[in-house]
Amino acid sequence: MGISANTNISSIAAARAVYETRDDMNRAMERLSSGKRINSSADDAAGQTVVSRMKAQISSLNQALRNTNDGLSMLSVYDGAADEIEDILVRIRELATLSQNGTYTAADRANADLEVSSLVSEINRIASKTMFNGTLDVASAGGTKTFQVGFDAGDRATFSFNKLEASALGLNAATVSGTTAEPGSAAVTSADAALSNLNLFRATAGAAINRLEHTVSNLMNVVQRTEEARSRIEDADFATESAALAKSSVLAQAGTAMLAQANQSPSYILALLR
Repeated sequence: MGISANTNISSIAAARAVYETRDDMNRAMERLSSGKRINSSADDAAGQTVVSRMKAQISSLNQALRNTNDGLSMLSVYDGAADEIEDILVRIRELATLSQNGTYTAADRANADLEVSSLVSEINRIASKTMFNGTLDVASAGGTKTFQVGFDAGDRATFSFNKLEASALGLNAATVSGTTAEPGSAAVTSADAALSNLNLFRATAGAAINRLEHTVSNLMNVVQRTEEARSRIEDADFATESAALAKSSVLAQAGTAMLAQANQSPSYILALLR
């Protein structure tokens, strides 16, 4: 290549190399300061698309996880009310058994009836006043509830809530509180029927609780694995980026020194003109 004063090719080449090195160094510094490998779509257009979709999935899955835990809380409130009602029914059956014994007088049975009537009223009160989230009457309203437990719109779980009122349980209030007039087995039979129905209702709620607990475990696993995949795409590898920064820093210093040398090369022309 000839020697010219108008165009300094060496300086242009050195300037281009310094520019590229500075660009690499700035990229490494940006990644190290933000902790992300992808800071704009220009860094990795395809990766940014995948990351955006994964972020939406992770966010929705975390909400589904909260939904599922809320469903567990609702079912646990229902089961807690049923557990208390079970204790009451056991006591009612005990009093009904007591009233059948011939050693008790009519007055004794009447006193037992007072407690039975009070207990039946408490069953209905628990059923009507057991709330979740301030408004939902889970024990007396009955019906079904649907929980969104996944990412897709149709990923839902539906459960039935049976009523826990005395009549819904099959407890004949007139029979169990009428042991004075009829100290037979009718009160015991009615209490047994109510206990049998309550056990069925609790088994249904327990199965739903177990199902949702498995749902929670699965959602947590999916969120974790999706976060791992997103991290591999989006997050910066500090070991790699710090090595790239060190390399770029050295090259930038060397390139700057060479650019200074290249800018001095036209002065050699003066030596030819002496």
